Amino acid sequence: MAKVFLSYVREDLTTAKKIASALERAGHSVWWDRHIRGGAEFADEIDRALEAAEAVVVLWSKRSIKSAWVRDEAGAGRDSGRLVPVRIDNCQPPLGFRQYHAIDLRVPRKAIDDFAFAELDDAVAAIAAGADLPRRQFEGSEDPGNLTRRRLLIGAGAATALAAAGGGAFLYRESKRNEVPPEVQPLLLQAKQLANQNTREGQYQAIALYQRVTQVAPGYADGWGWLGYMYGVVSHFRERQESLALQARAQSAGRRALELDPHSAMGEVALSVALPFVGHWGEREQRLVRALSLDPDNDEILIMMAVALIFAGRASEAVPFYQRVKRKPLTPAEYTNFISALWCAGRLPELDHALSDAASLYPTQGTIWFSRLEIAAFGGQSDEVAAIGDDAQGRPTGVTDDEVKDYLRLARATQSRDQAEARAIMADRMRGAATSSNQAEDSIRVASALGQLDEAFDLANAYYFGRPFVIPDYRAKSSFSPEQRRTRWLFEPVTKPMRADARFERLVNDLGFHRYWRESGHPPDYRRIPGL
Repeated sequence: MAKVFLSYVREDLTTAKKIASALERAGHSVWWDRHIRGGAEFADEIDRALEAAEAVVVLWSKRSIKSAWVRDEAGAGRDSGRLVPVRIDNCQPPLGFRQYHAIDLRVPRKAIDDFAFAELDDAVAAIAAGADLPRRQFEGSEDPGNLTRRRLLIGAGAATALAAAGGGAFLYRESKRNEVPPEVQPLLLQAKQLANQNTREGQYQAIALYQRVTQVAPGYADGWGWLGYMYGVVSHFRERQESLALQARAQSAGRRALELDPHSAMGEVALSVALPFVGHWGEREQRLVRALSLDPDNDEILIMMAVALIFAGRASEAVPFYQRVKRKPLTPAEYTNFISALWCAGRLPELDHALSDAASLYPTQGTIWFSRLEIAAFGGQSDEVAAIGDDAQGRPTGVTDDEVKDYLRLARATQSRDQAEARAIMADRMRGAATSSNQAEDSIRVASALGQLDEAFDLANAYYFGRPFVIPDYRAKSSFSPEQRRTRWLFEPVTKPMRADARFERLVNDLGFHRYWRESGHPPDYRRIPGL
């Protein structure tokens, strides 16, 4: 919760009241001149409120830019790093304030209800974190599924310290295109490190740091691109309404980057990552191709292109992009996707090497450990599954003996082709599959591995299209987000029996793949590489 000083002119009272009310509903404490007590000294009261505020929200309008009071209050916010400028009409902010990005709440936009107010809420939270960092403490009772203010505050507080080390003041010094302003270099480095943790906490903190980048250097296009990229990444793993809001933020930041610099590679990446998983295959690829043409050695763009190709059934084309990445070692999440690309492309000697290397680098990391276990189980390698499971020191925290036994049972059934055992396994799996998208994905793969194709296609149609029943999202049991369902598993070796069935072509056509493959001129691996 932040203490906000709201600066405006009397002629904008109606708009100011709406914004003050919205900020208060969001949990902030708002001071504006309607709070002045009868008989109080006007200037003294304002000075005290301005001094105590953690964020100074200034409403710029054609009327307020002429107000000496508003300019003085804005100057106090600017000089102390607490300024949050807002445009409520088509005015140009006065000289001295034009280098700061102003949040757009212009009429006739639905200023209080749309994405723009969420941007204001986030900006206030991030600025406030810097104002009273010593008093901020993380409260672990927050819902981990929400983009909560306290989570943003942690990252924003770190950003404050880094900004001070890198030059501190909220003043953007003009730089050449693609040149990183020195005052934001520490922020970008820390944000990337946090994002690479691939944890919710790290992602939230990275968002707050990228927000601070855009405040310190509002004219740095790629800073906006990085912010949009991070919003886009997070949007794929949230409940539907929150996901849509995050997509809007990613698109807004990406467009801002390209407005500042039409050659911003990260602006293109932000707009690409903001797109949902399902559909938009062509647009996603075109934006990433353009981003690579602008910045061909950017590791993050190379990795994003590789992931897009894996999801589109073109894993063999994804592998070279990973091989071009200079930053080594890959993070656990990146290594997991690289392993997936090698597996889907049928590059088995390289896959064995990657699995061994990843296990040595990250012996107890969950996604890598499960990748090793699943590849062995789906391949009927029961001895390998047993060896991985028996290595107690290498087992990730929280993995139970029963989970290992389930994979060992699957490996043996895949190897023996015992139909009675396959049906028994699927009976157990079907009950869990109907409860969440994650369990459904696993159950579809298991069904295909065991030759239970009717169940595999029934689950796939429910997973993607909600027919004949709906499979809810993992994080929100009542939510159904078909546009965010993953497609990578459709092209794995374990689902090869599905690809040999006529129903598979209907499935991928309904997902929009046929048109994409035709228009792009790039068919999937399984249509052009024997054995896949």
